[in-house]
Amino acid sequence: MLLTLAVKLSNSMYKFSLIAIFVAVMLFSCVNREPESALEDVELINRSNLNSFLEKIWNEKDLSAIDSFFSDSLTRQVNSVNLASNKNELTANLQVYFTGFPDLKIKIDNMASEGQQVYISWTLTGTNTGVFGELQPTGKKIKISGISRTDFNEAGKIIHEEVFYNELSLLQQMGHTLNPPILE
Repeated sequence: MLLTLAVKLSNSMYKFSLIAIFVAVMLFSCVNREPESALEDVELINRSNLNSFLEKIWNEKDLSAIDSFFSDSLTRQVNSVNLASNKNELTANLQVYFTGFPDLKIKIDNMASEGQQVYISWTLTGTNTGVFGELQPTGKKIKISGISRTDFNEAGKIIHEEVFYNELSLLQQMGHTLNPPILE
């Protein structure tokens, strides 16, 4: 009698386990995974666009490509200072770097994305053989690291770029010094 009861319980538990597995499989197969994969597609496209932007504009210094990467309503901030709110200002801002460091190259160290935003840490290298802003060339090599957050619109164009790097380190590598203030 105990053996019969154990067999019945075993069969019931086996049936219950099968039903539970079947229900779980049905529930998970009904979950709509499209938004996640669509989001992943958007992130991949934006990452690719950022890579192309850095290669074409920063490394090749092709400022004519700005239209293909940037929205008409763009903003660019460097170290929390608004430097560009349109493509002409952006072009002028980038040209300052390209004039000061004709051999400038940027390399992505790390990249992460979330939705329409792409985050990178980068390293920039170059030699100061041209006028940089108002500073005369020093012939010094520079290597600075920084981070950027880039926001994209639905069309995959950049609408906002926020860049952070140590400007003091850049100037010191160029051979400039920081003098203490004169106190009266």
